[in-house]
Amino acid sequence: MRCSACRLRTARGFGWFDPLVLPSTILPACSIRCMDALCRRRGVVDPDEHESAAIAAASPLAGDYLESIGKTDLATLSEAEWLTLLEVIVTAYQDELARRLEQGRHLALPHRGQALP
Repeated sequence: MRCSACRLRTARGFGWFDPLVLPSTILPACSIRCMDALCRRRGVVDPDEHESAAIAAASPLAGDYLESIGKTDLATLSEAEWLTLLEVIVTAYQDELARRLEQGRHLALPHRGQALP
């Protein structure tokens, strides 16, 4: 069964129903993120400013790797080169998110009693 939010991945034990509509259909989800998207009825969440910055930080490192192996056409990469490229991108993305978190650039959680933005 596909996730009702992203419609890409298999639903895995998460689900959401509208408590205001009885009876309500349970919508399967693949993750907490997709379940949250269903709850807010906005579809899949777009990258926030930190995720966008992490994507931008990973991009030059991907280019550096491709230059180091002398290839720019992704279709010509061997399986090992492709997997290394993915590792470079994912690692750089995660490292940038961690760096931003360590520098205190993450969003502060609301205090008890305050509404979420």
